[in-house]
Amino acid sequence: MAKTNWRRIGLVATILFVPGGFVLGASMLARHRQKREGAAAADSPETSSKA
Repeated sequence: MAKTNWRRIGLVATILFVPGGFVLGASMLARHRQKREGAAAADSPETSSKA
């Protein structure tokens, strides 16, 4: 397996089995969504200012 796959397996194991892992998973998901929405907003011409 590639190194990336082992990292993902370790991350999922941490989120599922470590107490407080759900909080970690939720915060990581929130950061991911925030970055994705920010990137989508930056690419959208609707958000540019029209002066």
